[in-house]
Amino acid sequence: LDEFRQSESSLDVFTIDPLIKAYALLARYDIHFNDGNAEKVDSLAYTLHKLRAQAAVASSHLISIQPVFRAELDAGVETFERENEQFTVEYKTRGPMEQNIDPREASDRLALFQARFDDLWASYETYSDGERLFGLPVREYPELHAIRKELALLQKLYQLYNAVLDTVGGYYSIPWTEIDIELINQQLLDFQIRCRKLPKALKEWPAYAALQKTIDDFNETCPLLEMMANKAMLPRHWKRIEGVIGSQIDVYADGFLLRNLMELPLLKCKEDIEDICTSAVKERDIEAKLKLIVNEWTAQDFQFSAFKNRGDLLFKGDVAIEAIALLEDSLMVLGSLLSNRYNTAFKPRIQEWVKKLNSTNEIIENLFQVQNLWVYLEAVFVGGDIAKQLPQEAKRFASIDKAWQRIIQRAHETPNIVTCCTSDDTLAQLLPHLLEQLELCQKSLTGYLEKKRLVFPRFFFVSDPALLEILGQASDSHTIQAHLLSVFDSIKSVTFDEKTYDRILAVNSAQEESIELELPVMAQGHVEVWLGNLL
Repeated sequence: LDEFRQSESSLDVFTIDPLIKAYALLARYDIHFNDGNAEKVDSLAYTLHKLRAQAAVASSHLISIQPVFRAELDAGVETFERENEQFTVEYKTRGPMEQNIDPREASDRLALFQARFDDLWASYETYSDGERLFGLPVREYPELHAIRKELALLQKLYQLYNAVLDTVGGYYSIPWTEIDIELINQQLLDFQIRCRKLPKALKEWPAYAALQKTIDDFNETCPLLEMMANKAMLPRHWKRIEGVIGSQIDVYADGFLLRNLMELPLLKCKEDIEDICTSAVKERDIEAKLKLIVNEWTAQDFQFSAFKNRGDLLFKGDVAIEAIALLEDSLMVLGSLLSNRYNTAFKPRIQEWVKKLNSTNEIIENLFQVQNLWVYLEAVFVGGDIAKQLPQEAKRFASIDKAWQRIIQRAHETPNIVTCCTSDDTLAQLLPHLLEQLELCQKSLTGYLEKKRLVFPRFFFVSDPALLEILGQASDSHTIQAHLLSVFDSIKSVTFDEKTYDRILAVNSAQEESIELELPVMAQGHVEVWLGNLL
C-alpha cells in the first residue's frame, strides 16, 4: 500500500497518459502495429482504476483490524523485552566471555548463544518493523546491539580457532608414511597470516593466546618432523633416536601415526635428533658416492692387443692409462669419505675399496713394467741367436714367458680390472717375482752386451736395441748391411762373394765408392770378431 500510494500520482502523468496520447496519434494517422501493445494501452486506465479500488478496500480492512494487531504487537514487545533482558543476563554470566573458562568451552558456548541470539534478533527486527508500521517510536536495545558486535568478533576468532584445532588434530591422525610436511607448513603459514589479520581487540582474549600457542607449538616441531621425514632416514637412524628418547619407535609398522611420534619428548631431545637426521643425509651422500665408485669399477675391464703371431698377449696401454687416472680420482674421493665423520655405517666398505684400489694401482703399475720388459726381452730370448749364448737366462725367460701367458689367461677369464687384481694374492705375489727375474735377465743381457762392446768398441756407437738386433741375427752375416753406417763412419755396405756366402770382397761408401779388400774377410763366428777383422 505504501509503495502504491507513493507511485500513484506519477502513474497518470508520467506513465499512462503519454502512452495513451502516443497511440491516439498513431491511430489518427492510421498507423497500426500488430504486436498487441495498442490493446494493452487501451486497458491501462481500466487496470489502474481497479487497482485503486482494491487499495481502498485493503486500507479499510486494515483500519478495521488495526486494534487487534496493535494489541498483539504490544504484547509481543513486552515478551521480547523480558527475553532480551534474560538473554543479556545469561550472556554476561554464562556466555563465551565468562572469565577463566577454557577456549574450547567458550567455543561451545558461542555456538549455543549465537543460535539463541539469531532467534532473538529475528524477533527484534519483526517488532521494529511493526512499530514503524504503526508509526510508533522504534525502541532501541543498546545491549543487544553491543552483544551483536561482540558475537561477530567472537565468530571471527573462534572460527579460526576451531579451524586450527580441527586441522592440527587431523595431523595427528595422518599415518607417518603418508606425512606431507610441506603441505602442513603451508597450512600453518596460512593460519599465522589469518591470525595477524584479526582485529586488534581480539588479540587480548584468551582464545587468541590459545590459538597462537597451538600454531606456534606445532610450528616449533615442524622443522624437526621435516628432518625426520627425510627419505634418508633408515632403520639404523630410528634406532639411534630410540636410544636418545628412551622409547621404542616403529615408524614402519601399520597404523603408526604422527600422534605416536608427537607424544614423545621430541623437543627435549631436539639437538640430538637433529644431529641424527643430519647424519642420515650425510650418510646418504657418502653412500651415493661410494656406490658411484663401485659401479664405475664394476664396468672397468682389461682390453687386449695381439703380439706378433702369438695371440692377444698384451694389455692395451691406453686403457691402463685411463684406469690409472680413474684410480687416482677414486682414491681421492674415498680418502675424503674416509675422513668424513659421518662415515661410520660405511667405514668398513670404504676401507675395503681403498685397499682394493690401492692394490689394483700397484698391480697395474707392476703389470706394465713386467709387460714392457717382457716385450723387450722376448725378442732376445725367443728364437734369437743371443739365447744360445745365454742359455741360463734363456731358460729363466722361458719360465717367465709361461707365467706371463698364465697372467694373460687369468685376465681373459676375469676381465674386470679390480676383480682380476684383488680376488686373490696371485698377481700381488707373482708380478714382483717376475719383475725381479726379468731384471736379472736384463742385467745379464746388459753384461753380455758390455762384453761384446769391449771386444769391438765401435759397438759403443750403437744403441742397445740396435746391438741386440745385430747380435740376434749374427748367424746371417748379410743382415749386418743395415747397421754398417752405425758402426763405421764411411762404410754403407759390403760386397759378398756370390759363390761363398759369408766371404766379404769389398767395402762400399755412401757416395758409391768401392774398395776391394786385398784379403777377403770371412763373416763367420762371432760378429764382433769378424767386424774387427774387417776394420
